[in-house]
Amino acid sequence: MLAEDSALMKFDFEKFYQAVNAKREERAASWRQVAREIGIGKSTLARMAQNKRPDADGLAALSFWAELNPADFVFLEQPAGASVLLKTDLQPSA
Repeated sequence: MLAEDSALMKFDFEKFYQAVNAKREERAASWRQVAREIGIGKSTLARMAQNKRPDADGLAALSFWAELNPADFVFLEQPAGASVLLKTDLQPSA
């Protein structure tokens, strides 16, 4: 997908947190256990629960632990009136 200059890439942290939490529940692990397993502080996880973003190392460790691809949580945010140009829009119709 190609985007106009006005589009902003955003990380959907809320959905990422929900996906990590679902994996945690699936594994019947506490947040304390998760922190210990991946080597990040419990405070990082507590901040995440308050909708605060982890640092890059924390994000990478959580992604690895939960078997998630962070790129799956990236989207384009459009200012009012802007549009997104898709690659399919560039291909001639048959």
